Amino acid sequence: MRIRSERHGLLVGAALVVAAVSGIGAAFAAGPDFDPVAPVPLSATIPADVDPTLRDALLEKGDLLLAHRLFERQQWAAFVALNWPTDDSGAPLAAVGDDGDPAWSNWIETYQVFKPKGAEPDPWDGRHRSVPLADAVQKPLPDDTGPVGYPELGHRDARLLHNLSSTQKLNVATETDQAFSFSVFDQYGRPAYYESLINKVEYDLIVDNKLYEAGGLANYIAKNGKLTFPAGSFEGNTPGAIEVKVAWRVLDPAMDDFSRYLTQPAYVVSGSDDPTWKAVTVGLVGFHIAQKTETSPQWIWSTFEHVDNVTVNRLHEITTADGTKRRLQASFNDAECEWCPVNVPVPPDENGVRRTQVTRLVPIPGETAALNARMRAVLAEAGSKLQYYEMIGVQWPTYPDMQPQRGAAFPGSVVNVSGGEPLMQYLANSVMETFSQVGNRPADKLPRSVTTSDRMTFGTGSCVACHSASPYDFSWIMTKAQPRPAE
Repeated sequence: MRIRSERHGLLVGAALVVAAVSGIGAAFAAGPDFDPVAPVPLSATIPADVDPTLRDALLEKGDLLLAHRLFERQQWAAFVALNWPTDDSGAPLAAVGDDGDPAWSNWIETYQVFKPKGAEPDPWDGRHRSVPLADAVQKPLPDDTGPVGYPELGHRDARLLHNLSSTQKLNVATETDQAFSFSVFDQYGRPAYYESLINKVEYDLIVDNKLYEAGGLANYIAKNGKLTFPAGSFEGNTPGAIEVKVAWRVLDPAMDDFSRYLTQPAYVVSGSDDPTWKAVTVGLVGFHIAQKTETSPQWIWSTFEHVDNVTVNRLHEITTADGTKRRLQASFNDAECEWCPVNVPVPPDENGVRRTQVTRLVPIPGETAALNARMRAVLAEAGSKLQYYEMIGVQWPTYPDMQPQRGAAFPGSVVNVSGGEPLMQYLANSVMETFSQVGNRPADKLPRSVTTSDRMTFGTGSCVACHSASPYDFSWIMTKAQPRPAE
């Protein structure tokens, strides 16, 4: 039996203690392999959903914490599968520690789908990608300072980094901005870069129905009433729509240990007066997964980060790519500047360098940290760079039929704006939603507030809450569809 807590507005049970392995018992026969404390098996297959029978059994018992672990394990498995190394044809290699591009890199970028003037998308399996605004901006050529042997500009094997914002037009002036926000800079003064991609299921829906241009999208809505993406099914592991958003930082051979990062060759825009595409090596620092499933019509949301983003053991010694020995430093936080304001846009210093002081307002829960430790140990044993990444959290709807709350409802109008009563209530990646982590303030003064209450509350980012404002089934990418010129 599920009951509602008046204080928290969440579905809770009598006990929120994770059961010991031996205590799972026959009540969980629907998932005999579900072990909440064991590391998640390493596989190149993305799990399409959690086991709905096991989920329902856990919720019926009122054990939200164990149900949450079910989703954490499913998303850890998705993270490993999405980053599984692949060969030149895109097929998964034998082991997660093998050397190959991550599986998601074979997906298509959103800017390749939603083009200026509603032009047709790039083909799914094309080896070359269009360059952003190539029809409106002179195509800059790579300079001669990049690494030898890089893929040519526009080749699918190199990242072409650009703005992540779902509401802004793609242009070189804002290519480093976070969604709805500003740029974030690492402690060496280099901006973080972002990109978003979709899987084949979502791509086919968009292309088959001409949703990539505003007229086709409007016609589809007029005919069908709304846009609903395909949902993944546990039965048969049938995949649904998946979107990923990725954050990168440019690595410096004299400062960074490349072996601690999942790296990719990339091009970034350099210079403002006469911009050129500069070849660099980037390291993965943030990773969002949004997965539409049958158990979660509000989608499952998870986010992962590099372990060196905001806090490190500063006595740990690393060897940089050029062979220099130095102590480890957090990439986006200066531990020696305890007085520095956090999570705010920063002006340039006297040398013209910007450094964002980033921190995580919501700590990683202890039980999640324990699962992270198990996964990192297994990945280290397998020789995978994924050992240097950790789950920050997962959001999923505990009660999918629950309607969104607005107005005076408190705290529902703060934490249940998406409907479904999400757990976790807040979820923010430190380098992807830096500026939405605001802390204590009146509820009606929170970013994108929908409440009329002025009660003091704690506020930070929420993936599902942000995406619930989209009119297109929690997906902001559809707002990129542009109209075709009149003929």
